[in-house]
Amino acid sequence: MKKFFSIIATLLLTTSLFAANTINMKLGKFDVTAIKIQSMNHKKELFRYKDEKKLQEFLNQKDSNASAINVFYVDTGDHKILFDTGINSQVLLDALKTINVEPKNIDIICITHMHYDHIAGLIYDYNRTFPKADIYIAQEELDANKTSEILLAYPNRIKAFKQNEKILPYIKSIPAFGHTLGHTMFEITSDGQTMLVWGDILHAPIQFQDPEIFLVYDTDPIQALSVRKKVLKEYSDSGKYVAGAHLLNFGIGKLQKDKSGEYKFVFVQ
Repeated sequence: MKKFFSIIATLLLTTSLFAANTINMKLGKFDVTAIKIQSMNHKKELFRYKDEKKLQEFLNQKDSNASAINVFYVDTGDHKILFDTGINSQVLLDALKTINVEPKNIDIICITHMHYDHIAGLIYDYNRTFPKADIYIAQEELDANKTSEILLAYPNRIKAFKQNEKILPYIKSIPAFGHTLGHTMFEITSDGQTMLVWGDILHAPIQFQDPEIFLVYDTDPIQALSVRKKVLKEYSDSGKYVAGAHLLNFGIGKLQKDKSGEYKFVFVQ
């Protein structure tokens, strides 16, 4: 587990980049809190596109590569659930404290994928952050990360699930492979309202302008592109909420498609 902890220690050296910020909303009968762990900019050299000249035009736009790391907390009344845990456990704990949630209160954590900016919050001070939580991870993602130190930190707490399996009656897992081998979205429904927690379907604003732009983080860019296009088409103008780990302004909003065919994201205020 030393390798994982050394990565976390290095990341925590940049604490000036982090600040606990939250917004709250209702999803049917559920209370939802979006937690912004970090604001950042992706390095422009990490972006890829079929037309290099056009890519540079996109990247020259203001905030084209702006991004964030968001975590989503849902209180259903019966369960207190986190969707991913971000990159900094201290910031996450500080944010949860502001809404009167203690680590021991979290009983379910749904992981979209096992990149460190989504699972690092599972560890705090060399121990597991959430002592009573069951960690739900897609079987395909676990198969691709068998040596992850997270598996050692949460013995008997890792719950593998299959494609399209329901975590709870109101939380359905949806395979969205491509970014990683087991990248998974979660659709939450309450009282006629729906929110899709989509993980890393998009990383930066310019991907709304052209979904074919991608970053080097994608394990299979072609598969990730196919999923991205499908999700954008399905959820635009649907009235359903979307929650993205790397979207700006806390990452929750609704998708729209304008007459030119370009996607827009209208954020919850």
